[in-house]
Amino acid sequence: MNIEEAVTVATAGSGALLSCLGQPVVAYHVTAIMRETDKSHARQMQLALLRRSIEALVDDGLEDIEAEIFASQFDGRVGSAWDLLHPAGETAH
Repeated sequence: MNIEEAVTVATAGSGALLSCLGQPVVAYHVTAIMRETDKSHARQMQLALLRRSIEALVDDGLEDIEAEIFASQFDGRVGSAWDLLHPAGETAH
């Protein structure tokens, strides 16, 4: 899997988030996460995007719990795609 494929996997089904944050913004942040080879730093970046995603979804009209559920699902896809892109044992620290 390459970075572009990982970004596509991570953002699949994220129409609401792409709509309120903007596709270029989401793609930029997810690409940066996918490029990060240190798992701990990638996770920190991912958590920052998760918080920003929840805020944007709430600002766009979703209830808090709905925004948290949607953003958590997105966060899970980002994490899974990162894991596929960076198999255990191949990450630099």
